[in-house]
Amino acid sequence: MVFSVFQFIITSLLAMICARTIGVTEGDIPVLAVMIPALWILPQGGVAGLMLLASMVVYGLTLPLQSIAMSVAVWILIPVFMVAFSKRSNIWIVSIVGLIVLTLNVGIMLTQSAGKLGGTPMVTLVQAFSVFVAWYAAKNWKGSTEHSWWSLFLILPIWAAGLPYAALISLCMTGMLASMESLGRLKTFKWNKLLCWTLPTVGFAAIVVVPTIDVPKPVFVVWLCLLGTAWMTDYILNIDDEQQET
Repeated sequence: MVFSVFQFIITSLLAMICARTIGVTEGDIPVLAVMIPALWILPQGGVAGLMLLASMVVYGLTLPLQSIAMSVAVWILIPVFMVAFSKRSNIWIVSIVGLIVLTLNVGIMLTQSAGKLGGTPMVTLVQAFSVFVAWYAAKNWKGSTEHSWWSLFLILPIWAAGLPYAALISLCMTGMLASMESLGRLKTFKWNKLLCWTLPTVGFAAIVVVPTIDVPKPVFVVWLCLLGTAWMTDYILNIDDEQQET
């Protein structure tokens, strides 16, 4: 148990380092850097692995076109999807949460259209969809001991090209996937569920506290609303389960 807690802390630190590094590069990283982690798990992933690879390629292509704060904040959709599409959910929960997410995203896209926020509405929509695909792939991902270790050698040319930050991002993301796979095998506690809440939160918090990275107020407000939506939905579903048991 102690080792699992330590591993959880390390994974959270990797998420913070990854977010901070993306902020330093201002999103100017090669697509290969975000492909490497997906390639690493591709043999065991099957269709889910291909979906994860596709989502990471699309996300990587959009990074230079979007503000860093928005690119990192969009991952808060992971706990929203996790709660809304859980076994405890129903069509009403999905509809209400979907309406909230749609309203908040439309607000962000209208702000971008008015020129008051960096990026474009289409990029915001594409990033949100890529996160959904990544979540769906992770949900259907079956752990295995098979990995494409050769993909890690692709980090060497990235480093040799004078892009150490991109290499660091690849290593951090691969480390997070490896840790999630390891913790997911444990039956004593739902570590992956906790990681789905923690990693997007600490990642965004890591760039908020950096004075050199501008986090626009609309992005911060929408991020808080999405986190609050996920938390309140999960709380209501837990209360409903307790009432049914009694």
